[in-house]
Amino acid sequence: MKAIVKTKPEPGVELLDVDVPQVGETDILIKVSAGSLCGSDIHYYEWLPGSQFIRVPVILGHEFSGQVVEVGSLVENVQVGDRVSAMPSMPCCQCSNCRAGRGDSCSNRLVPGLLSDGFFAEYGRLTAGANIFKLPENVSYEAAALLEPFSVALNAVDLSDLKIGQKAAVLGPGPIGLFTLQILKAGGASLIMMAGTGADEKRLDLAEELGADVIVDVEKDDPAFKTLELTGQGLDMVFEATGNPKSVAQGLNMVKPGGKVVLIGIHPGLAEFDPTPMVRGRKTLIGAYAYDAQTWERALAVISSGQVNPEAVITHRLPLSQAEKGFQMAINKEAVKVLFMP
Repeated sequence: MKAIVKTKPEPGVELLDVDVPQVGETDILIKVSAGSLCGSDIHYYEWLPGSQFIRVPVILGHEFSGQVVEVGSLVENVQVGDRVSAMPSMPCCQCSNCRAGRGDSCSNRLVPGLLSDGFFAEYGRLTAGANIFKLPENVSYEAAALLEPFSVALNAVDLSDLKIGQKAAVLGPGPIGLFTLQILKAGGASLIMMAGTGADEKRLDLAEELGADVIVDVEKDDPAFKTLELTGQGLDMVFEATGNPKSVAQGLNMVKPGGKVVLIGIHPGLAEFDPTPMVRGRKTLIGAYAYDAQTWERALAVISSGQVNPEAVITHRLPLSQAEKGFQMAINKEAVKVLFMP
């Protein structure tokens, strides 16, 4: 089968012919329908600091959807023909802890696209211990491939304790920022600002289409000044989804007394800000990382209900053979969300 493989500890990937995964008694073989390109995949492609934790060689891709085509003899939770997606971490089902029924303490946990082969391939392997989600008929494979980043955004909004009528901003119009915008809109936010740079022009245009009330190019306007101009005192909450350490202080300047700044982005360096205004203003910094299985269940329910349209962020659907093109388009921000379609 064809697969997009990180073969060397240096920039780049390769399209290779590799063996279809073997199915053991606790394994599940997935025929991949869509694999979504994540920022972490780009991180590994560029071989940025921290990439040394990845196992090389490895098939990349942890955001996916597909159909079950083979199951091991001990698998009971899915059957051939099921349309599924799954959380990107799973017990091996082989170590002593797993065999003793303690999969949560697995000593050889599998992380597709990082420590084990992922789903930028024609076929991928899950174990019976994975958190697997069967797809309703009205949820497409393309939408299901976005469940992982959508759940990241949903978890962030959960932690903000959003109330109907509150005002919010999202810093960074990448896929997770755009999902956050959609969830805020569905959750009843009365004003939503989306901020980005000049390089984000296409993404900011999409943010406006998805319901952002105010668009700010931070290279032309100060979002904190714009916030005061619009609200008089500041926003209830700001979601930082850029990964730029400078945006933490920016977010704190944008929220009103008692406001919250929710950090979603992963920052490459230290953030600097004056804590005194934060203390006096009773402002809160919240770290929002990942999700749990219940968040995934709710994300799937929200998508199935039609309240949001995650597919709106997909700008490019490419075959595996165009891996290099897909990565470069994402790096250069020509694309918002790239799906590899085996």
